[in-house]
Amino acid sequence: MLNILFTFAGRSLFMVAQHSTVCLLKGHTTITVGKDNKMLMPLEARRCFFALLTIVVACTVTITISTLDGRRAHCSPAEKPDGQAGEGNRATNDFSTIEGNLRSSRQSAKWGTDPQSGAHVVRLTSSPGRGHNIYCEQPYGSPDGQRIVFYQSGSPTWGPHKLVIAELSGLYTLTEIEPELKSLSIAHSSWGEWAYYSMEDGSIRRVSLLTLQRQAVLPAGSIDTSRQGFRSITPDNRWIIGTEWVKGAEADGSPLKRCYALDTRTGQQRVILQDPDNRNSHAQSELGNGGRWMYQLLVSPGRVPVFVRELFGSADPVQLPFGGQWSAESTGHMAWIGTTGRVACAVQWDREARQHVPRHPDGNLLIAAPGDTKPQVFAAPEHGFYHVSISRCGRYFVCDDWMDYEPTGILDAKPGPIRIVIGNLKTGKYRVLIHDCQCYGLGSTAAFEPNPYMTADNRWVIYNGSPFGSTQVFAAKLREDFLSSLD
Repeated sequence: MLNILFTFAGRSLFMVAQHSTVCLLKGHTTITVGKDNKMLMPLEARRCFFALLTIVVACTVTITISTLDGRRAHCSPAEKPDGQAGEGNRATNDFSTIEGNLRSSRQSAKWGTDPQSGAHVVRLTSSPGRGHNIYCEQPYGSPDGQRIVFYQSGSPTWGPHKLVIAELSGLYTLTEIEPELKSLSIAHSSWGEWAYYSMEDGSIRRVSLLTLQRQAVLPAGSIDTSRQGFRSITPDNRWIIGTEWVKGAEADGSPLKRCYALDTRTGQQRVILQDPDNRNSHAQSELGNGGRWMYQLLVSPGRVPVFVRELFGSADPVQLPFGGQWSAESTGHMAWIGTTGRVACAVQWDREARQHVPRHPDGNLLIAAPGDTKPQVFAAPEHGFYHVSISRCGRYFVCDDWMDYEPTGILDAKPGPIRIVIGNLKTGKYRVLIHDCQCYGLGSTAAFEPNPYMTADNRWVIYNGSPFGSTQVFAAKLREDFLSSLD
């Protein structure tokens, strides 16, 4: 774009200056040229003026960009734009750049203002296929809060899938990073710069949420996409945590699902969890140093224990006090609270009676750290939280409230709104941000659930909605005074 501006400016000035010298007479509006002092023709004068103006604007833009790049380059490790230390989170290694033009489009529309909170809602997608941001526990947003990454499918039910990055300003442009992918898995450390994904040939790529630059990470055949997927990545972007099906690994010949860690530098894979109850791990690397990770098991009948363990090492995993003897069982959704080492977990409630269980009647959002003997309950008795996500600062949570809604079949449900609620973990205050996100589910499938999360700057909440049947991605912009009202 800058090349075009400078070309236009240069040609315009050349037309004026090739036979004479330009001079501006102070105190006069006349522009004279050369020895005969003839006035420039209006068209030539306009060209000259706009050429000069264009150069000034272009130089200003260039200086601004250089200044921003300079500020970014001089950040200390603790103050990097992505908020994470370590060389792996920047493009300073040997990954090669993938060239090629990226296609951009606009699907957005202003959706309106929530009557209760005043949040301004934008629908980011409007495709016949579904858009979705699974899962919300590890927010797929850029470190500056300006972009998010998600998948958009080719049909309302399934693939092929496009990997898309959306702008949260201007025209809310969508940039197509990859036009067709079979795998829905993505590895991204919350609000980090780089999102990692696999191609059909088993190669690994990553894309920067700051620059949209794509890089080749590992060659073809690095993973088997038919049975391996990604779930998380350490904050330094060194180890991808994934899951894989191993055929015939059980004693009876049935497949076993296990978790592995993939080295993004060497391609080495190491098994980090092998358990017959590892069926939907929701694996999450700890923020900060990334030395631990969290996962859950699905134990029949209906038990969902949550564990924290070292990524590598021989120490036994530590079970968090959720479910079992401590509380109702987990809904299957939990999240790290910033870099505190604590975890927030949504547990079940009495859906028939639309109230919480007697052991914790005031709410179902529980908080605990490894070693705690019992969880702390965040009191919000009128809400039944299902998914949970925590803000980058660790102060706020955002949850979808299913107290008045429950899917009972593929296209059937108990009627009622699904609210999106934000709360302050320190003050205990909470408010409804969206009184009905209109995400009504399809057989309670994860891709058709709200999965709300906050951007890095706490200005937006991203969520899924399906007011027309096919799931779309929405963004709700918080009023300036919304979070301060919770302090």
